[in-house]
Amino acid sequence: MRSGIAYVQDGLDSLLAKHGYERKENYYNALHPNEYTIALFCHFGVECVMLGHLLGISPMLLWHGFMAAPTSVTTVCTEERRDGIAYFRVTAFGDISHLNVHGEPPAFAGRFCEMYSNTEQRHD
Repeated sequence: MRSGIAYVQDGLDSLLAKHGYERKENYYNALHPNEYTIALFCHFGVECVMLGHLLGISPMLLWHGFMAAPTSVTTVCTEERRDGIAYFRVTAFGDISHLNVHGEPPAFAGRFCEMYSNTEQRHD
């Protein structure tokens, strides 16, 4: 698992470096700050690894305490509060407003049963 997480983190840092943000310990140097939009499409597990890396928290907290439905949108922005130092902030997580607008119910995928006695829903 450790090598898979490192692979994702290194790939994310490589992508961000190409867009002007170089990781240094637990923050990013804004070498060429910009307002570009980078769109990534991925599975929830990878999303949590990337968010954990950007925010400096364990992805385990995200895997077990958060849920982003399939087709949901998470938005992360950079903030340069100090000259040359960027931090990432999540402004939306697992947003499904695009589904709600069209009356489309979100998928239950990724969730577990609300009551253990419910045999129709996913168990541990």
